[in-house]
Amino acid sequence: MNIIMVATEAYPYAKSGGMGDVVGALLKYLPRQNFHIKLFLPAYSTTLEKYSFQPQQEITFSFGDRMTKVRFLSLPDNDCEIIVVEGEDFFQRDKMYGYGDDLKRFIFFSRAVFEYIVRTQESDFILHCHDWQSALLCAYTKMYWPSYRRKPRKVIFTIHNLAYQGIGSGELFKIVNLPGHFFTHDYLEFYGNINLIKAGLIFSDLITTVSPTYAREIATPEGGEGLDGLIRAIDLRKPIVGIVNGLDEDIFDPEKDPFVKVPYTTQTVEKKGENKKLFLEQYFPERHPDFATLPVISFISRFVEQKGLDLILNDPEMFFRLPLVWFFLGLGDDVYEKALRENARKFCTIRVETRFDEVLAHQAYAASDMLALPSRFEPCGISQMIAMHYGTLPIVRRTGGLIDTVIDYIFNPTLNTGFQFENFRSDEFVLTIRRALDIYNHQTDLWHTIVRNAMTSNFSWGTPIAEYASLYSS
Repeated sequence: MNIIMVATEAYPYAKSGGMGDVVGALLKYLPRQNFHIKLFLPAYSTTLEKYSFQPQQEITFSFGDRMTKVRFLSLPDNDCEIIVVEGEDFFQRDKMYGYGDDLKRFIFFSRAVFEYIVRTQESDFILHCHDWQSALLCAYTKMYWPSYRRKPRKVIFTIHNLAYQGIGSGELFKIVNLPGHFFTHDYLEFYGNINLIKAGLIFSDLITTVSPTYAREIATPEGGEGLDGLIRAIDLRKPIVGIVNGLDEDIFDPEKDPFVKVPYTTQTVEKKGENKKLFLEQYFPERHPDFATLPVISFISRFVEQKGLDLILNDPEMFFRLPLVWFFLGLGDDVYEKALRENARKFCTIRVETRFDEVLAHQAYAASDMLALPSRFEPCGISQMIAMHYGTLPIVRRTGGLIDTVIDYIFNPTLNTGFQFENFRSDEFVLTIRRALDIYNHQTDLWHTIVRNAMTSNFSWGTPIAEYASLYSS
């Protein structure tokens, strides 16, 4: 079966977040289920620098009120074909996202992919689009696919994070190339603006999200990001399926991870302490002897509002006076980076690294005892799964995929794989950290049991790939 997949990230070709991991895993594992994948990505500068894409085709099409040209470059990859879209100056930039014309860039991307597949695709196929950047492709396929061409068997749209919807000025509708009545509340209009993700929600045959709990949460006022009414109405007409992301255990394995200085398994988990010792020596060189008996808690994520840093930074004394060593790794909003650096100057138990560093992230997972993930919302999350696989116990808020992946039975903690708290409140978060500290310091056998539970949790891609395969085949 042929799958045309359209996304703006796919590991290893381009990645900035969770979508890259998911699409990369689908690209890796679906061919083993006899699917042939043709993946479309933007032609980012970094992607073209790392891989030898070859020119395949040029197409001219109308974009707004003018004609534009797009180039498609191809790279074979086992049972897959990777095609990148190059046009104007939209993707030859330093970053993947974060520009004032992002909506225009990805409207162009959707238009270009549509023009390619409508002109070249001969065999039967399923179309699978990811997030707002490719959502318009669902509308184009439903509205403009010619009757003399074989239509896609199914159009699937995946929501990775509903907080990002592709909202911008209504003036942009003139380059969308859809009839005027589509800029109404029933379609792409959103309080006077254009909202691109609505195209994926409305014009797909099936919607997936990245965890079952998140599939339910987006239909509520608290989790629907202003679209809960639309999503509840859609849920009456077509399926909204939650599939928990998997973890690529070829990459995240403390026994085989090339970045982990002292490899270990569930049978040799005591070697985790050697990684911790080396880590403290490197990142707390002046204090590491004093910190040797303290647990290390890491925050390895983007420094943005979603991830719950406010809970810590609104009352830093309450958190940073705990008998813990804190390690923060990530990039994000200036306000959070500045606040973390200020606290690092004030408290000797904090180290802050404001950068994206894959090697350091792996080493931090291996060296830490706990992971802090107090998210406001979390569609799925991969950090908690990586942490558990490395014997680092996550402390998470009960939301989205964190509910689906972290087990915390207070009345029978021998079954636990981590720790949860309910409400987005600093006092609940710190109480849960204290609960973890109590077990770490005073119930060593129980702590080791929870660590073994976490490390043996099954987060392989086997189950989710089977679920995606079932959706494609049904």
